[in-house]
Amino acid sequence: MTAVAHLINHAEMVVTGPKALYDWRESQRHAVPDAQFTPRFRKFSSMVGRLIQGGMTEASARKKAAAVFWDGTYTPGKYCRQLRPGVWEFRGSRGLLERMSKALTITIDNQPPTCTPTHPTLTQLPEPQGTYQRVAFKAAVEYEWGRFALATNAGKGAVIALLADFAAQLGVPVLILCDTISVFDALMDEVTKWTSLSPASVSQGIKRPPQDLVSIAMVPTLSKRLAAKTGDTAKVWRKWVGRHGMVLLDEADRADVATWRRILSNTKGSRWRLGFSGTFPNDSYEDLRLDVLMGPILLAAKNIDLIERNVSATPTVTLHQYDVTPMLTGGLKKWWELSGPARRRWVYEEAVMNNYARHDFIASLIRPNTPTAVIVNRVEHGHSVTRAIKGAVFLDGSTSPAQRRDVLRQFRRGDIHILVVTKILDRGTNRLGHTTDLLFVSGEGSTKQTLQRIGRGLRRTDGKEFLRLVDIVDRVTFKSHERLLARAAKYLHTAARKRIQLYHDEGFTVEVTNG
Repeated sequence: MTAVAHLINHAEMVVTGPKALYDWRESQRHAVPDAQFTPRFRKFSSMVGRLIQGGMTEASARKKAAAVFWDGTYTPGKYCRQLRPGVWEFRGSRGLLERMSKALTITIDNQPPTCTPTHPTLTQLPEPQGTYQRVAFKAAVEYEWGRFALATNAGKGAVIALLADFAAQLGVPVLILCDTISVFDALMDEVTKWTSLSPASVSQGIKRPPQDLVSIAMVPTLSKRLAAKTGDTAKVWRKWVGRHGMVLLDEADRADVATWRRILSNTKGSRWRLGFSGTFPNDSYEDLRLDVLMGPILLAAKNIDLIERNVSATPTVTLHQYDVTPMLTGGLKKWWELSGPARRRWVYEEAVMNNYARHDFIASLIRPNTPTAVIVNRVEHGHSVTRAIKGAVFLDGSTSPAQRRDVLRQFRRGDIHILVVTKILDRGTNRLGHTTDLLFVSGEGSTKQTLQRIGRGLRRTDGKEFLRLVDIVDRVTFKSHERLLARAAKYLHTAARKRIQLYHDEGFTVEVTNG
């Protein structure tokens, strides 16, 4: 079955074809996570209940209610409608073209001529990262829309810099997006390292759009400018965003957040829209949403690939089981009186954050005179762990950029051996590559967050060959009749299982020890 696509602009298309278009769109329908908590869906459910009580079948009731209220599902595209018998029309993001092509044969009736993917620096890229970088550059230029799932150390910064330079040489304005200061600084460094460009910055304090050919923008700042409600501020910024023919998104796994979407909705003139991240989600719903925003994954490089090519250090993972049962058994009545997130918070406060014996156990795992990074999630926990480890220095969001850089320089020189850090260094920094020991002590962490943290330690700074990764796995023991304890323990046990599964999925060698 064939269909014809027509590009309305660089971001949207209209596809005309058989009913298979409608069937394809319905096959992409996904239930939206947590939809049941929204007022719109509750109204839908209430109407369905009333219609069923009135004698209507559930299928008919849901169909009728969906015409009035949101049914808690998501389908891509603005619409898919029948034009005439046997002919349907779909309007949606250009990023869906590859996904749609798996079900239908698509021809584009106004495809612009492709550009030759070339840059003089490509031949100078050092191996073995150079192989990934050249393939990524070529695919980016030719496919124009897409994502690159490149694990830390694959060299995505150089690819972003060379793509920006490629577009600038064509006279195409380039907008590079990120949402943390550390990533922003890293991007500035990469662009100046690989090109002669001097990018303009859009960050806190910038009130007017720059007129430079290449700009690096902090997403929170730019999104705020686009949402301004006074004067012509939003209009001026929308016009400025829309002029960019190439949009490059670093740490693009976050692109479905409202602030990113606000920016991307104004970049309909972007012939090239390319996202980079080492932690794109595997979830089918999230993957679909990112396809809509940027297109499909064009190239992937996992940690195990980089380790086998000697790009990244080889990790050895040691899981230290630690029994936190005594910290929970005495307060279960209080835990039961709490609800929702407060229950989870209580478990982590008692078992992890305020567990001073656990802090001392962590300190016992530190090897003397060894560059060590201890990773926590919460500031209070970081302060407690730092007090337990002699000579440790704590970095969190309250540390000024100048202080942070100074501490990291001392860590690199060996004046400081132990850093306790929060998630401020999860993204965009190369400065943890010096560490040879990495300790995960928070007892929590999503798959995405854990991968980002591992990647920082896998950098082969100064020729480092191995990384010792230590993860504290909190264990709660209970008998079959201790149901409250079992429910409280679930938070810790579920988080631990996810991290352990991730280590196996990444192909890491894992050793388990008790206490």
